[in-house]
Amino acid sequence: MRFYFDVKNGNFSRDDTGTELADRSAARGEALAVLAPIAKDAFPENGVNSVSVTVRDSERKPIFHASLALVEDWID
Repeated sequence: MRFYFDVKNGNFSRDDTGTELADRSAARGEALAVLAPIAKDAFPENGVNSVSVTVRDSERKPIFHASLALVEDWID
């Protein structure tokens, strides 16, 4: 099955190519696997405090969403 992974990390990147994966569970795993590396590049140097991935199925319908957020505060 083909799945599409749209990323929001300060900018929105729509996946028009997609990735061939076995099933929805594999698509979920792929979405979760890409979040941390994207966040590593985006936090905090680029002023981004959240990163999200939305997975769309072969009909391009959203089926899964995951996000990471950075919350930081000075204590003193």
